[in-house]
Amino acid sequence: MLIFNRPLSTGTKRFLYFGVPVFVLGILLIIPLGIGLPVVFCWIIYLLYRILQILIRKEETIRKNLIPFGVNVLALTVSFILIFVTTTQANSTPGLIKSLGSVSPFYPETVHSVMSRLIQRGPEVVDPLSETFEKNLDRDYVSPFLPTRIAYCLSQIGGPQAEAVLKQVVAEEIDLSDNENTKWEAAVCCLYADCAGPRAVPVLQKLLENSDEKQQFIPLCALVRTGDFTATETVLDHVDELRKQLQQPFTNRGFTAMIRLTLQALAEGQSPEDLKASPIYHRMMLGLRPDHQTQTDIVWNQQWDAELDIPALNDHWSQILIH
Repeated sequence: MLIFNRPLSTGTKRFLYFGVPVFVLGILLIIPLGIGLPVVFCWIIYLLYRILQILIRKEETIRKNLIPFGVNVLALTVSFILIFVTTTQANSTPGLIKSLGSVSPFYPETVHSVMSRLIQRGPEVVDPLSETFEKNLDRDYVSPFLPTRIAYCLSQIGGPQAEAVLKQVVAEEIDLSDNENTKWEAAVCCLYADCAGPRAVPVLQKLLENSDEKQQFIPLCALVRTGDFTATETVLDHVDELRKQLQQPFTNRGFTAMIRLTLQALAEGQSPEDLKASPIYHRMMLGLRPDHQTQTDIVWNQQWDAELDIPALNDHWSQILIH
């Protein structure tokens, strides 16, 4: 409204000449860019209209307002510079990585959009992701969101370098010898299994051997996702322990769903892809939404609790995974 009140020709108080650019500049910094751009566009049209008036008409009242007109032009130029700099910084790799840890998991579409843009840049973002990962794990308190999202990006990028980063984190940074685990540890183990496949088995087997009894479900759920028959056989041998874990009061809802979905994948899966398609990340509320499409169209159920025929499942998965 201040812009279209035409303060340059009606003699409005001089403070409006400075208030208009400051007001619009404030809007551009606060409201989304999608709304700010139409404001800037209207501002440009208005200033072009004023330029035509100055060039065509010879009225003295217009020429007396050259100073406030210049202030508007300067403010518009600064606005464009700020928009360009802010957009460039936000789209840079450091800017995207920084935003990974600041977006709430209750906005998974936004989180997945940021992760997708990083994943599309490929191996070039592995080093900055690794550096941020390491710095985050060195803190006294590790928020589960940033390390899990970085691990997801690395697992999707794949390749020896990304796999080596995840392997180092699982082997050296994750300690399950007590009952003080956080969500990021469970997710990173599973994401490492997704990325490395059978190559992750030795690291996860060692983690299983050194885990507290209450934490063994984490490497077990990760072993299933490797698609290795020996690892799957190990998990089937521990089904009773997993079922006991479901009855324990200290097992939270996210981990309970993680165990149930893993058992469902073993019971209903018909291909190696089915073993790693269970949507455990969504239930853990970490803002991850991977593609859960499976060849057999399994209807995932977080309350799944059917009986398992262990010998039959051993035969079933030996035929699939070995051949």
